[in-house]
Amino acid sequence: MKATANNTTTRNPVWLFAAPFVGLAYVLAAPVVGLVALAWVAAKAFAARWPKAARVVKDVALFFAAPFVGLAYALAFPFVGVTVLAWRAVRAAHRRLATAN
Repeated sequence: MKATANNTTTRNPVWLFAAPFVGLAYVLAAPVVGLVALAWVAAKAFAARWPKAARVVKDVALFFAAPFVGLAYALAFPFVGVTVLAWRAVRAAHRRLATAN
C-alpha cells in the first residue's frame, strides 16, 4: 500500500479519540477567554482616561509578570523540543516509507 498525504485511514481514529479532549479544552478555555476580553476592554478604557497612570501600571505589571513568563518558557522548552524532534522523526520515517514503496 502506498502512503499518501491524504490518508484518512489513520487520521479518523486519532480524531475519534482526540475530539473529547479538544472539546474539553474549549469548555475550560471559554470562561478564561471571556474574563481576559473583559479585562482588555476595561484596561483600554482606563488607558484612555488616565494615560500616564496606565503607563505606570503597565510597567509595574510587566515587572512582576517577567519571572513567571521566564518560568513558563523554562518549563515549556523541553516539551516543545521533544515534540519537534518526534515530529521530525515521524516525517522522516514517513518519507522513507513513501520512497521505499
